[in-house]
Amino acid sequence: MSRARVQREGSLAHRIAQSADRRDLAAAQAELEREQRALRRTSERLLGAPPVDGRGALGRAAGRAFWRLRLPPLVTTSAQLCSVYPFVADPGLGVDGPLIGQEVYSRTGFVFSMRELYRAGLLGAPNMVVTGEIRSAKSSLLKTIAFRGIPFGTRFYIVDVKGEYDALARAAGIRPVRVGPGSGVVMNPLAGIRRQPGQGEPEWLQIQRARRLLLLEGLLEIQLGGALSEAERSLIEYALDAVTRSDDGTSAERLATPTLSLVLAAMGDPQAWAHRLAGVNYDIDQFAADSRRVRLALERLITGVLGGIFDAPTAATLTVDFDQPGAILDLRDVRTSDQMTAMAMTCAQSWLETELTRPDAPPRMCLYDEFALIARHLGLVRRMREQMKLARALGTEIILAFHRFSDLAASGSADSEQVRIARGLIEDTGVRVSYRQAPGSLDAAREFLGTTDTETDLLLHLRRGVGLWKVGLRSYVVKHQLSSVEQAMVDTDSRMLDNPENEPRELTDSEYEARESAAVGQVR
Repeated sequence: MSRARVQREGSLAHRIAQSADRRDLAAAQAELEREQRALRRTSERLLGAPPVDGRGALGRAAGRAFWRLRLPPLVTTSAQLCSVYPFVADPGLGVDGPLIGQEVYSRTGFVFSMRELYRAGLLGAPNMVVTGEIRSAKSSLLKTIAFRGIPFGTRFYIVDVKGEYDALARAAGIRPVRVGPGSGVVMNPLAGIRRQPGQGEPEWLQIQRARRLLLLEGLLEIQLGGALSEAERSLIEYALDAVTRSDDGTSAERLATPTLSLVLAAMGDPQAWAHRLAGVNYDIDQFAADSRRVRLALERLITGVLGGIFDAPTAATLTVDFDQPGAILDLRDVRTSDQMTAMAMTCAQSWLETELTRPDAPPRMCLYDEFALIARHLGLVRRMREQMKLARALGTEIILAFHRFSDLAASGSADSEQVRIARGLIEDTGVRVSYRQAPGSLDAAREFLGTTDTETDLLLHLRRGVGLWKVGLRSYVVKHQLSSVEQAMVDTDSRMLDNPENEPRELTDSEYEARESAAVGQVR
C-alpha cells in the first residue's frame, strides 16, 4: 500500500479540500454561463432581426428614414381622442352567438345573439327591428339569423306572406305549412294562451281576454274600413264573455274556448247578454240596431276569403312540433289585397303566439315580416304592442321587418295613435338594423331610429349587404357575409335572372327528403 495521505473526514485537510472543490465548481459554472451568453449574442446578431433605432432598422433595404419625424404634442378633447388611434379594434359585443359578418371600420368579426345580450344585461328587451330598401339584402339577414340560430338551440317561427322562405325551409330540413282555401289546415286565432309558472289566475284570465278583444276589434275595423262605435265594441265584449262564460262564475278550468263562429252566434242571441244592458239603461232593440254592422262584418269575415281557415275548435287545429328547427306558415294563397293579407297575418300570428306560450317551449324567435301592413291598422298595431310586452315573460325574441320608415310615417298623421304606437314599438326594441334608405325616407329614419347626422347620411350610401346596427347605445357598421349554402338560400332573383327553360321545378318526395338530409348534415 502506497504512502498516500489519508484524510480523515472532518479533519482540517478534508475541509480545505472540499472548499477548493466548491470554488472550482462555481468557477466552471460561471464560465459556462459566460460562454452561453456569448453564444446567444452571436446567434441573435447573425440570425435575428436587424437592430432598430430612431430612424428605423439597420441593414440593407431596411427603409431607414434620413430625417427623423418630429411632431408637436397633440392637444385635443377626450371625445375626439379615440380617432387618434385608428388601429385599435373595437372589442365587439362580448357575447357568444352566430357570426353575422365583419365590422367595417375595425375589421373584426361581428358576433350577435339577442338572447345572450339580454342575459348579459346589455339589452332592455329581446326585440329587434330590421329595415331596408328592396335589394339592400334585408331579407338575406332575416333568413341567415333564423338559419344560424339553429345550432345554438333557437327555433324560428315565421309567417310568410310572399313565399320567399321555401329555400330556408329546405336548408333547415322542415316543410312549410301552406295555409289557404282547400289546404286542409285550420287554426283558431282565439285559442287561449298557456298559464305561465307563478302567474296568478286573475292576471292570466285578464291577459287572455284582452288578447281576444284586441284581435276581434282589429279584424273587424279592417273589415269595416274604420273605427268601431261604442255599441259595436260592447257587443264584441258581450259575445266573447258569453261564449267563454267568464261572467257567470264559471271556473277557469271549465271555460269554453271561443271561435269566430261561436262569437258570431252569441252576437245574434240577445238573451245571452241582455243582462249586461240593464245597468246602462240601453234598450235591447236599439242596441241590436246600433251594432248590426259589426255582426255583418264578422259574418263576411267567416264566410269570405278566410272562411274555413281560421275558424275551428282547438282540437282540430294544427300544432307546433318543438323538435323541429322551426315552423313557417305560408300565406301566399290568401294574399288578395293588403287588407286581407294584414288580417290573415294577424290571425296566423295570434295562433302561433298561442302555441309558443307553452311553458316547456325551447328558446324561440318570431319573425314578423311586412310589419308596415300591420302598422296601417290601429287595432292590429295595438295587438302587436301587447304581444311585445309579453316577449320577456314568454322568453320569445321578436323581429319586426319592413322596407321604409316612411311607410310607418305614412300610416297616419304625425300625432295619430298608430304612428305613436309604431314609434314606441321601435323604441322598445333593443337592436335596430337599417340597410340602405331612399332619400325620401331619411327624415323618417332619423325620427324612428334616433340616428345622428352622420349616421343618417350614411344610410343613403350603404352598399348592398352593409347595414347600420344600433345595439343599445352603441353603433356598428356591419358587412353581412354569406356561406355557400346560404347564397342559394337567400337568392330571390332567380326567376328574374334565369332563362325560362331553367325555371325551378317542383321536387319529388325522394328529392325533397334527400335535400332535407343534406341540409341537416350541413347545419350540424
